[in-house]
Amino acid sequence: MVHDAAYIRSFHEGVRLKLNGQNQEAIDKFNACLLIDQKDDAAHFALAQIYLNQENLDQAAVHTLKASELDPKNEHYQSELAFMYVELKRFQEATSVFDKLLKKAPNNQSYYAGAAECYAKMGDAKKGLDLLSRMENNLGANPGISIERFKLLVSLHRDEEAIQVLKNAKKKFTGEPMIIANLVDYYMQSKRFQEGFDLLKELVAVDPNNGMALLMLGDMQMQSGDTKNGLQNLKAAIKSDGPSIDQKMNILMALQGQEVMDPDMESLVLYMRTKYPKQAKAHSITGDYYFKVNQIVEALAAYKAAVRCDPNVYPIWNQILLLEYQFQQFDSLAVDAEKCSSFFPTQALPYFLQGTALNQQRKFEQALSILQTGFDYILKDADLQAECQGQIGEAEFGLNHTKEGIAAYEKALKLSVKNTFVKNNYAYQLAFHELDLEKAIQIIDEALKELPNEGRYLDTKGLILFQQGKYAEAKSYFERACGAKESTDKTCVEHLGDVQFKLGKVDEAIVYWLRAKELGSANKTLNEKITQKKYAKPVY
Repeated sequence: MVHDAAYIRSFHEGVRLKLNGQNQEAIDKFNACLLIDQKDDAAHFALAQIYLNQENLDQAAVHTLKASELDPKNEHYQSELAFMYVELKRFQEATSVFDKLLKKAPNNQSYYAGAAECYAKMGDAKKGLDLLSRMENNLGANPGISIERFKLLVSLHRDEEAIQVLKNAKKKFTGEPMIIANLVDYYMQSKRFQEGFDLLKELVAVDPNNGMALLMLGDMQMQSGDTKNGLQNLKAAIKSDGPSIDQKMNILMALQGQEVMDPDMESLVLYMRTKYPKQAKAHSITGDYYFKVNQIVEALAAYKAAVRCDPNVYPIWNQILLLEYQFQQFDSLAVDAEKCSSFFPTQALPYFLQGTALNQQRKFEQALSILQTGFDYILKDADLQAECQGQIGEAEFGLNHTKEGIAAYEKALKLSVKNTFVKNNYAYQLAFHELDLEKAIQIIDEALKELPNEGRYLDTKGLILFQQGKYAEAKSYFERACGAKESTDKTCVEHLGDVQFKLGKVDEAIVYWLRAKELGSANKTLNEKITQKKYAKPVY
């Protein structure tokens, strides 16, 4: 039939919508075609394909049957109908269609297999086996026919007969991996593990790239104590097709859990990253490896790649933020903590870390707002509550709200009386602002009693003594705080310069001040101290 312009427009629009995934709109267009021509097989078949994609098998079968009736010579329609009947468990109807198809295409192996499956489901062993014999007569003996006969016999609970079929085929088709693989699967599912284990070795020998065989063999070797060969096969499984990404991840996590890092670990995680570039877990496992071997830059890059793939995994964000905090990457921390909070708005830690980073950037008003928001989300964690209150105190002091700063720190100490981190920061702010130095001494001494060699705490004690004019004692604490002569702590180094000046050692003072400048001190009076060779109170 020659179709008019309206039909042609509707049909082509339906095809376009179908390709774009606009299924309901496409259905409407193809139904419009059928209103014009009810006997159009192409429109019926197009509708069948859409319903099939929607897993609406009943409607798919209706339209496939209609298309095949309208064009009975179209083998593709008939084939789709037969396999759809199989999906619908309408096996009798499926075998009828397969029979017609095999008359037209007596050498099509998939039709034989489909029909054999139907006879197995219907429990008609004789017809199924006769069909496979007919298949063998037409196509000649091949491993696929033996496997189909095996499956049919197993489905009919004629297991020993089925096994013998594959054993015979294994002798006839030496080294055919699919025959061995089917035997292995059968033995494993039947819990005949030793027989399966012996065949697995043979399967890996003839098919060394069979990832699932390598995985199963490696697992069994590990369980039997053959660690060397087990690890070799498990690592080979990671780089082979077959195992899922989760199965490969399980192997990698087990390898990373070993006391001594496996020498192949880096190549394995890099393979995963290349093989699965859009999978967060592939980048995450790479980050875990680099973190474990203390390559922090590479670890952070991998973790950030992971959250770009999937930003909804909080533990990865947590690792990013803690690493940035630990290594004082405050610019990155402020940005990443804010991103994390946008995905996890009720998690307290990102707010705390963002506020801490903003304090380090001297953006005190922003920090105060973020920290006050975050504090409300902290539940049953007194230390984090205390440290958040402490950072609120830092922001208040930064804004020169000393009364509010002291109040925040006092609240922090009540929340966690033994928190040395909070005690140190509070004592430092009192010293820096020259407020209640006796109290500052008391607080820092409590912290030093717990951690007598902590550099930051020693530096704070030195600063308090410096503000009290006890320069010789202060120098001793600053030296202990800095440790090595080439210390990278810019604050401590500058303090050493300050105390040297107060002790009359101007040249030594300038050396330390220059070193502090080189390390990136943010003190606005540092250049003045260097050029004018005199002490000036710090300004930030």
